[in-house]
Amino acid sequence: MSEWVLIFTSLPPEVLCTTTASALYRVRWQVELVIKRLKSLLNVDELRAHKGSKLAELYLHGKLLYAAVLEKMTQSRFANAKRKLDNPRRLTDWRLWKTVANDLNAGIKACFPVDARFEDDNIKSLSERPRKRTLQCLPSPILALLNQCREMALSRV
Repeated sequence: MSEWVLIFTSLPPEVLCTTTASALYRVRWQVELVIKRLKSLLNVDELRAHKGSKLAELYLHGKLLYAAVLEKMTQSRFANAKRKLDNPRRLTDWRLWKTVANDLNAGIKACFPVDARFEDDNIKSLSERPRKRTLQCLPSPILALLNQCREMALSRV
């Protein structure tokens, strides 16, 4: 397309001139990039709850709050990066976010150390839900062979 940008609109030129339509499209594209970044770095599109449930809404709000904190910390930490939308950018937000996210995650984990009292609850929350079909496991003859090998000190599995 020889570096052409085609923008289609149903608005007449008297309402929305070509320059304004182009500027609006560029802003819209920046919003698309933010959504892509939220999906890529924060997995906003992967919620651990059913769509439409209150828990899914809570997960989404939590992730968006995390994103807002991350953005604020990134702005504060990299204030001299000149990352405004109205200026040409020297760098993208991806690496900045990833750097701050790693630091933020380490801080969150430090605030909530693993507590042995909750290990059973943790395993329960990570376990598969009950299903009609049984989960796959090794057949009995293979388990017997493994036990035999353990007894003969041929395996530690």
